[in-house]
Amino acid sequence: MKFTINSNWSFSLQEEDASSVNYNTKGWEKVSFPHTWNAKDSDDEIPGYFRGKGWYRNTIDIDRDLAKEQVYVFFEGANQETDLFINGKYVGNHKGGYTAFSFDITKFLNKGKNTIAISVDNTLNNNITPLGGDFTMFGGIYRDVYLLYTPKAHISTTHYASSGVYLDAYQITDKEAKIKSRTYLSNATDKSQRYYLKTQVQDADGNIVAEKNNPITIPEKSENILFQTDLSIKKPKLWNTDTPYLYRVFTYLYDSNNKVIDCVSNPLGLRTIKFDSDKGFFINGQPCKLMGTSRHQDYVGWGNALKDEMHIRDIKMIKDLGAKFIRISHYPQDPFVIEQCNNLGILSSIEIPIINNITMSEEYTKNCIDQVTEMVYQSYNSPSVVVWAYMNEILLNQVYKKNKKIEKNKYLKELYNLAYSIEQKIRSIDDSRYTMIACHNAPALYKEAGLTDIPKILGFNIYYGWYGSNIHDIKSVLDEIKRMFPDKPLILTEYGAGVDSRIHSFEPERYDFSNEYGSYFHEYYIPVLQERDFVSGSAVWNFNDFSSERRKEATPHVNNKGLVGTDRECKDTYYLYKAYLSDSPVLHICGDFWECRAGASIDGETSTQPLKIYTNAEKVKITANGKELGEYDVKDRKAELTIPFINGINRIEAQIMYDGEVIKEQYICNFRCINVKHNFTEMSIMLGSKRYFEDKTGNICWIPEKEYTEGSWGYVGGRPIVNKVPFGTSSASTKEILGTDQDPIFQTQREGIEQFKADIPNGKYSVYLYFSELLSKENKEKLLYNLDPNQTDKRYSNRVFSIYINGQCVRKDFNIAEEYGINRAVIIKYEIDVFDNKGLTVSFEEKESTPVLNAIRIVRN
Repeated sequence: MKFTINSNWSFSLQEEDASSVNYNTKGWEKVSFPHTWNAKDSDDEIPGYFRGKGWYRNTIDIDRDLAKEQVYVFFEGANQETDLFINGKYVGNHKGGYTAFSFDITKFLNKGKNTIAISVDNTLNNNITPLGGDFTMFGGIYRDVYLLYTPKAHISTTHYASSGVYLDAYQITDKEAKIKSRTYLSNATDKSQRYYLKTQVQDADGNIVAEKNNPITIPEKSENILFQTDLSIKKPKLWNTDTPYLYRVFTYLYDSNNKVIDCVSNPLGLRTIKFDSDKGFFINGQPCKLMGTSRHQDYVGWGNALKDEMHIRDIKMIKDLGAKFIRISHYPQDPFVIEQCNNLGILSSIEIPIINNITMSEEYTKNCIDQVTEMVYQSYNSPSVVVWAYMNEILLNQVYKKNKKIEKNKYLKELYNLAYSIEQKIRSIDDSRYTMIACHNAPALYKEAGLTDIPKILGFNIYYGWYGSNIHDIKSVLDEIKRMFPDKPLILTEYGAGVDSRIHSFEPERYDFSNEYGSYFHEYYIPVLQERDFVSGSAVWNFNDFSSERRKEATPHVNNKGLVGTDRECKDTYYLYKAYLSDSPVLHICGDFWECRAGASIDGETSTQPLKIYTNAEKVKITANGKELGEYDVKDRKAELTIPFINGINRIEAQIMYDGEVIKEQYICNFRCINVKHNFTEMSIMLGSKRYFEDKTGNICWIPEKEYTEGSWGYVGGRPIVNKVPFGTSSASTKEILGTDQDPIFQTQREGIEQFKADIPNGKYSVYLYFSELLSKENKEKLLYNLDPNQTDKRYSNRVFSIYINGQCVRKDFNIAEEYGINRAVIIKYEIDVFDNKGLTVSFEEKESTPVLNAIRIVRN
């Protein structure tokens, strides 16, 4: 019997030992599992998040005869080091935040009430992997916790917290599939006893298709004794991505009276797999391009403490995408993830979190071996798993360059030995699947270290067009990697571009975080990958936006390369992949989540903007506000057109024919035509920017700047700032802006601006001026993965200027940094009257260094 004990725990963050039976928990918080203590502090403006020890305490009631049963506590996952105490006595320890583990607590229990205390510590520990990574290391017991009751003699629960049964299918033909079942048994009694072990295979309808009953003897006081059974299935049905047929294997333990005393069941999927270095991946002898995504396990507001249904929804969304592959990265995830992959037909790789660098110690090596052993055994029976992986970008952080005490050759040798040991461990457990290391785009370095010789597959994380400047280089780089490793199957394990779903641009460029640049990036990559057979597969980085506390950029504390947001709202790129990969009809109007839209207008009534459609049909028909615009050809899954938006509510309808069926989609938005002479009510302009930004909470659409012309509006003088980043330059600052959740408004600015003019009608107005000082003399440590270099900007100087509105000085000797600080949002609102048809002129006068303006909003009262 197995059931959760998730509810009504007392919790406190503290280093003090809270394991004693009578420890006072007054004032402790009440929580339930899954739980993390970093759901909020990983997303605030205070640098860092709590990494330390938390305590959980509860009372459990044991309502059984202790002489008859064994009792275990089973953890699906707790990050990252866990100590368990029962009734004040120490039970055991587990190191590793992403695999399951269990403890036998039988001898520690009393009849009736029992006190359970658990300490969990997510402090960085140099002997526990991971040591780094571009994700938040949420602390806590963030998956389910169970009590597990078994008879004294039972199918083992302590063999790496697995089911205790491991299934191998081999010699699979149309006529027969042979099955080997290995079962680990334990006997807590003081007598060697005779039992019967029955292994029974049932098909998807519950019919018995194979069965074997073996008499066995389990020695006294024994644990994890191995027994093997061989069976065969006639006319087997195969598991694949289209028809993921699953058998069920029941393993029964009978006593001498022919009574079932224990039973476990496991899935069985019959399939053959093969990676070919030239032709790619094959399942059951048929070619299968492994195009899919990676996935992290967190959600906005929840951290990594997700409910089961949230994991299930993610995998169903990936299946609905048409993906055939998921890289479960960078760590094993909730059991429901693999179960859904088995059920839905999504092939997968799973990896342990050895990321960026290692510690050269026996204890660290042991921890890596322990984690990979748990990972392999716990997912052994999952037909969806085709790759075991164990290192990611391990040479990205070249510690021997940063720490002169570490010799390069010694470090590379230690790294090689670690990888070799892990590889041998995996193969000793399961040599039927493939192994992989994911390298960053430095193949020669990994070859020098010898790492490319060890796994069966090489993965490469390549971001040309994002971290690399020229997107076209992805072609030659892939071809060069193939030349360097002609006999190795290859997977593009990561690629992607950051997208803040609030940002749009009709002149997209690298690092602008616009939906349109993200679309351009993936539109280019998909055909490149599809036309190269030697690329066995690819995993977009990432399925979902995910928490990365130290990141800055457009969406601070988030890596926003996902196809969906942290809240699982789909971005345009999700539908692009669906148009390529899905067999179902796909019709998507790009930007259909852009509800509040705006643009400069000549007449105040209309504004023409481009629109894109993703579909797997050949043609798409478009209607805008009741007027047919025509039928457009689809090329590379997209149709492109321009829409004459009108002032007010717009309804755009797209229609396709797919297998004789009419499919329609509608996009509704509220459009504001910005013209100072016709129907003017407001304008919101971002300076130094080609970007649009939608503020959904304020129902505002910010639009890009333009140069002033008479009778209109715009800037006079100055230049957009250009920001230096580790991989080139960016038109927008990559620093977090404090005091706002609308960072993109403040991350661009016009430097040296002389005026902002708007020839608005007479009347009373609110004028909002937006500022942030983006230059800094601070010198901080550069962070991996972060576009923000966090180093001294040589352009920094003491910026002082004065502001005039229609000739009146409204701010004299304004020093943003001195008054408000660096990288902080500053909004100053002025109430003004415009009269004598003079319009509005905001002027800037330099005192020390050049004036700046980040944004301006003008509202007619």
